[in-house]
Amino acid sequence: MQLGYLVFEVRNLKRWQEFAGTILGCMEGDRGGEALGLRVDDAAYRLLLREGKADDIVALGWGLQDRPELARLADRLRACGVDAIEMSARDCEARGVEAGLRFADPLGLINEAVVDLPRAKSSFRSETMPGGFTAGDLGLGHAVLSTGHRAAELERFYIEALGLALTENIATKVGPLRVEGVFLHCNRRHHSLALIAVPSRKRLLHFMLQANRLRDVGLALERTKAAGIPLSLELGQHPDPDGTISFYAATPSGFDFEIGVGSGEIDPASHQPEVKTRTSDWGHAPSARLKLRGAFDLLVDRFRRAA
Repeated sequence: MQLGYLVFEVRNLKRWQEFAGTILGCMEGDRGGEALGLRVDDAAYRLLLREGKADDIVALGWGLQDRPELARLADRLRACGVDAIEMSARDCEARGVEAGLRFADPLGLINEAVVDLPRAKSSFRSETMPGGFTAGDLGLGHAVLSTGHRAAELERFYIEALGLALTENIATKVGPLRVEGVFLHCNRRHHSLALIAVPSRKRLLHFMLQANRLRDVGLALERTKAAGIPLSLELGQHPDPDGTISFYAATPSGFDFEIGVGSGEIDPASHQPEVKTRTSDWGHAPSARLKLRGAFDLLVDRFRRAA
């Protein structure tokens, strides 16, 4: 299994189209049934965008190898009481896949599990990201979701129902926020999905793209600053076994992107989960914007719970 693609609903599609090319270094690709498709490797798409008011993630797409793997997932979902619906022939044709299932997590986020993710007709090339990205069988990178106050429920769903496995737990503080959560893997990538129990107006906290070269990460950071895009976390490095050197900044929709390099891999068969009390070995200093946003979301959350 791999995190095959993400689907966003965005207010300003044109702005996203420009941002994806000039800042992230994506190529435009197959639209997968949506308004815009973006590539980071030889897959036909990795990010799919539709127009709408949410300005947030609306679906996680999981790539499976074959129909037997899809059947095993369907059995697991049923055993966990999850209502999974077979994707119609029309929906599969739009995504360019052989078969698929749709089901929702406990907070209503749609998950799609599909067989045989389509490949592009040409190799990935980007003048903005000339060294390319690390994706392929590892998937596009990772996504980090806010769980609100339903962390345990979300963890059970993604581990017991979907079949992800625990890489590590995190318990630390970033700015005014107490950060607790889990990092989950489905292959050699350190994590494809993380679930963080922080208040947020967005379901998606950030998504990560892994560059092949440190030089390209530095150039992306310079482009981001030159474009006046607000940073959330300055350049820094996560602790091993992740080890990613990265920075975080805002997308046109308000949730963050992370571009990094040097991410470590694990052996899923022998990996032992760890507990981390820090998110970085060095750097990743939080910006004033991130601290203010965190404080505001915390106050809103406390107000709502008291009401």
